[in-house]
Amino acid sequence: MVLTKIWLIPIFYGLCAISATATKYFFVSLLKSYPHILPFLASRDASLFGECVFAHLVSYSAFLLMLIAYIRHRQTVEYYAHRLGWENSAWRVMSTVIAGIGFFAALCITVIAHCEDPELSIVHDWADTIAFSSGLLYAWSQAVLTWALVPRMCTLRVCIFRFTIVLIETVAFVFYRFVKDDKNLSPAWLLEASLWIIAICFHVFIITFFIELRFSYLHSPKVVFVRAAAENSDRAPILRDEEDHLNNNLH
Repeated sequence: MVLTKIWLIPIFYGLCAISATATKYFFVSLLKSYPHILPFLASRDASLFGECVFAHLVSYSAFLLMLIAYIRHRQTVEYYAHRLGWENSAWRVMSTVIAGIGFFAALCITVIAHCEDPELSIVHDWADTIAFSSGLLYAWSQAVLTWALVPRMCTLRVCIFRFTIVLIETVAFVFYRFVKDDKNLSPAWLLEASLWIIAICFHVFIITFFIELRFSYLHSPKVVFVRAAAENSDRAPILRDEEDHLNNNLH
């Protein structure tokens, strides 16, 4: 089976991430009567049901982020190594490392979602810092790799747009990290605005991957049955007629 609609995966990621933010808005801002213009995205003062819904949606988006990180790596390898015939060198190592950073960022995001209890505030704050940092590093790495590898898998205009998004996210992240512990430097609403900018920029950056994935497809995993050979201890694959017989029995 061939999966031809993998460009929908970044779209589904965006839907889950935006739905999680909307859940936070509804259960924290509307029900708790906080300001509606800039609801407390970082607030953990929500109902138990709201926290559960938020945690599930964030977990779904984290899983999709891991999937996207892997697909982006495989797409890079297939295009440059298999289609263009490039030798495996620093570009492939960098792509592998970037995928690992994406996996780590997704893991930290799940920790944030499941550590909303005030008693786990230290764990939540550390995971929050690491997730933002690794997500920003993943975005910068992807932007640089996409721009540096020529011929590119996307247009130069898309590369410039991604660099712009990451630059805005970086400014918001640096601002938030420097002033979040000092209330005299910045009002609370400005800190919340910086969090919104960081989250929205990262989500938009990931969603833009659908541009390259429109021209890609995936094969479903292939399962090969093996059996021990009668003559020796080597593992031998099932013969073609036996495999067809098994497939017919499954149908």
